[in-house]
Amino acid sequence: MSNPPDQPTDARARLLSHFETAKGTTEQGQKWDDLWKEGFLPWDKGFPNPALVDLLTERQDLFPPLESRRKALVPGCGKGYDVLLLSAFGYDAYGLEISSNALEAARKNEEEMSGKGVYETRDGVEKGSVTWLTGDFFADGFLKDVQGEGSFDLIYDYTVSVPVLD
Repeated sequence: MSNPPDQPTDARARLLSHFETAKGTTEQGQKWDDLWKEGFLPWDKGFPNPALVDLLTERQDLFPPLESRRKALVPGCGKGYDVLLLSAFGYDAYGLEISSNALEAARKNEEEMSGKGVYETRDGVEKGSVTWLTGDFFADGFLKDVQGEGSFDLIYDYTVSVPVLD
């Protein structure tokens, strides 16, 4: 039985408590990194978002052909499941994380899973590159490490948190 939205789960309560004193992105970034160090990852399901899988496989009509390879950004990429999936569909995929421990897990995940199962490169598609970036999505410092003009054809997110500033 799931809890109603007004009654937080133990994980939600722990997250709220963990972040209640963090102010600004820098402090929140350290708090995220602490959770990764502890291995407290209740948001990690171990696979790419099924909605993204469906979108990429079933709705190619939403992505008009481009003359060059598409670039995608996944802010708050965690272990990089969605980044690896986008690469398998031919995107040069960038995974952005504020937590260096999360990116360490993403790199390990890439070594273990890239090209296998759901991450297998699709027929007729050239596998895209994967680039891991450390930085704050709400600042543009990470863009210096992005090929080209620092722009993206697709930004995909469903879990990045927004800092609460006083």
